[in-house]
Amino acid sequence: MSALLKRVLIEDGGLKLANLVTLSRAVLIAPILLLLLAGFRWSALGLYGVAAASDLVDGWLARRSGRASAFGAQLDAVVDNLFSIAILAFLALDRPGILARQPVALAILFAGPIAYLAISWLLSRRVLMFHFWSAKAGGVVLFGLWPLVALTGWEGWIWLAALLVGFSRLEQIAFILRGGRALDAPHGLSRVQAE
Repeated sequence: MSALLKRVLIEDGGLKLANLVTLSRAVLIAPILLLLLAGFRWSALGLYGVAAASDLVDGWLARRSGRASAFGAQLDAVVDNLFSIAILAFLALDRPGILARQPVALAILFAGPIAYLAISWLLSRRVLMFHFWSAKAGGVVLFGLWPLVALTGWEGWIWLAALLVGFSRLEQIAFILRGGRALDAPHGLSRVQAE
């Protein structure tokens, strides 16, 4: 077993169920894509619901078992970013032409966070993923985006999500520029503490 896989599965000497749940979200991307390609939209949406719900379950499991860790939080952030990119593929497969109809909103929603990661690195020499309320709300809206568009047919959800995610990234950049580094700060106007 590789050192990384061992660390993921057996963190701190015991099997860590929360990490397995986090990894399941990444593993479910391929079956969802295959279901969409095969024309099984509703099955894909159902499996997507399971994958998206795992984002709530992994953190709860880690806290409940008393085994929350910095490594588990980083693993969750990496998988969340991978799953977020997959959401663009799910939308594109389910709604042909959506990339041409919504290029600006989709760029803000999916390229914006990637640009933010680069900016946070340039400003602080670290990739900073803050737990601001706007980031949490943006994550909920982003993970609910494909089902909302699929069930209602209204592509305006994409603009609402893009505005929220765009605001969150700007709030995080402003916090970094003010000298903020506390990842658990509730918002960008939180008091900046010296390191």
